[in-house]
Amino acid sequence: MPLLRNLLIGAARRIANNPEVRSRAAETYEASVKPRLQAAGEELRDLTRDSDPLRDPGGFARRLGERIREVNKRR
Repeated sequence: MPLLRNLLIGAARRIANNPEVRSRAAETYEASVKPRLQAAGEELRDLTRDSDPLRDPGGFARRLGERIREVNKRR
């Protein structure tokens, strides 16, 4: 097992140090991950306007759960 672990860690390090892989990862982050994170943050801010998580944590959790189920139904 230690041999396999060492091989996998070495491969991961070589991949992480590859400038081509790093540039593709940066492009992917900018193109698809970052916009989705920003949209999710905006939705979370909207939910906190509807229900204050500090004053009504149960209501906030309920609305958050409903929103998560709604988004998952679309996929």
